[in-house]
Amino acid sequence: MRRQTTAGAWHWIVAAVLLHFTTCHAQSDSTSKTFDSTEWLTGARFRQELEQPFSGSWSSVEYRQLLRDVGADRRIAILIDRRLDPSVELPIDVTTSTLRTGLISIARQADADVSFPDHFVYFGPRTTTKKLRTLIELRELEFQSKEAAIPKPRRVELLAPHTFTSVDLETPKAVLERFSQRNGITISNLDLIPHDLWAGMTLPEVSVTKALSVVLIQFDLTFRWQDRGATIELLPIPEIVLVERKHRPKQKPGEAMTLIQEKLPRVEAQLVKSDIVVKGTVEDQEAVASILRGERVAGPTRIELPKPLKEQQFSLEAAGVPISALMSKLEESAISFEYDPDKFHAAGIDLQKKIQIKIKKASAEEFFKLLFDPIDVTFQIDHLTVKLTPKNPR
Repeated sequence: MRRQTTAGAWHWIVAAVLLHFTTCHAQSDSTSKTFDSTEWLTGARFRQELEQPFSGSWSSVEYRQLLRDVGADRRIAILIDRRLDPSVELPIDVTTSTLRTGLISIARQADADVSFPDHFVYFGPRTTTKKLRTLIELRELEFQSKEAAIPKPRRVELLAPHTFTSVDLETPKAVLERFSQRNGITISNLDLIPHDLWAGMTLPEVSVTKALSVVLIQFDLTFRWQDRGATIELLPIPEIVLVERKHRPKQKPGEAMTLIQEKLPRVEAQLVKSDIVVKGTVEDQEAVASILRGERVAGPTRIELPKPLKEQQFSLEAAGVPISALMSKLEESAISFEYDPDKFHAAGIDLQKKIQIKIKKASAEEFFKLLFDPIDVTFQIDHLTVKLTPKNPR
């Protein structure tokens, strides 16, 4: 298993205020609210709420309950992917920020990612979450294409927004069957969906395409339209998911291309006459549009590569923090960890074990020895990767 994230500029400072978690609890008044009774924010009100201030610190809080409390308090629908363990108890710390950046921080602390389609927030694995909005757009473009040949009345019917709900312990196959019957859709290969029991969810004011995409991404699946909008076929999600858009810059085309290449060096952009044609995710397209409008885009203009771990020093003070939480924090700075979870399980290694650690300007060898010795794990440092193995494999 490889746990990895990449960061733009290298900036590694671990302070006690970030990693010394204090005991605090989510607001209790939100627990009386339910998904059925909450008037969820949508559209402009949803987007405005994401930019409101947010901060907090929770100790030994169940991940699912924290997100439910935050969602109910802010009237923001939040969906947790089936592949995340919602019962894991984590210390969560969010410094003063907007709700959007706070939710991103919460996701990272749980080794997850977050996406913000209109009207709801989706928490899922890092490998697939970043594809969600692009998959939705691709399916909507295909739905309205000439090749799909879907009659206009049918398009209007399926694009109309509805609130999509499911209840606790409902199976995903039952959810899809009920949803497809309501919308007059046949799923040709529903047998690809394995048995599972889901927690209830609410997706306010979503189209059929968006609801299907959110359900199917949890099985690494997407779909394609058939029979003029009467049937869908389930398909594996491709490794690379990109959408193409044209951007007309206000700047001179050459200057606009230079800006994009400086600020978004990994995005594929090409100058075609007076337009800039970009292939990327929906988030990439939004970043390009912001740059061309002269708005500031988060992230550095130039990427400074991090030094190898053996050339770095580490300062850290943490008490009662799970090792997995410290690993997630380290991953935010381009460090990656490689290990076999099956071998860890067989050896009885628990990454949720809480430790106390206080060091200042320690070498990487000293730091990782203090971090992994308490759980009988050896390590090998390879540039920015730390390879972990049990000391006493079984």
